[in-house]
Amino acid sequence: MISNKKKYFEEVYEANKDKIYRLCMGFTGNAVDADDLFQEIVLKVWMKLDSFRKESAISTWIYRVATNTALVYVNKKNKAVKNLSNTSPEILAIQHTERDLSKEHQLNQLHRAIAQLKEMDRIIITLVLEKCSYKEIATITGLNINHVGVKVNRIKTNLKNKMTS
Repeated sequence: MISNKKKYFEEVYEANKDKIYRLCMGFTGNAVDADDLFQEIVLKVWMKLDSFRKESAISTWIYRVATNTALVYVNKKNKAVKNLSNTSPEILAIQHTERDLSKEHQLNQLHRAIAQLKEMDRIIITLVLEKCSYKEIATITGLNINHVGVKVNRIKTNLKNKMTS
């Protein structure tokens, strides 16, 4: 049984690892925290893989596991940041040296802007960036499809404002 689980996990991992990592970057805004969060999510997916009931697509289930893990991770990080009285969150968010490459800089700026969004907005925009349909996003978030559309437009406007200011 364990070899079948291992094989299935490897297939699921290969198909979803990039999406999971981008979700991690969206939640954390920096590579160091994203790496830690990614490891937590992959471990949880492995541990809970036997509990997947196949009532939805495996990618939808993984997004739920990843999102729930990310929310807990970010909340723990935010509590830790609040305990550091002399360090601003902006300084903590920049934990690695940015390269001068324009595209990478813009991508980092986008990840930081996404990390500043409210939790549900981060989830939604991350799923949009992963090219999930509004129906899939509605299933994952528990919102109705029309509400997802409205929120997506508002989030895009919010991100555009954050990126230009």
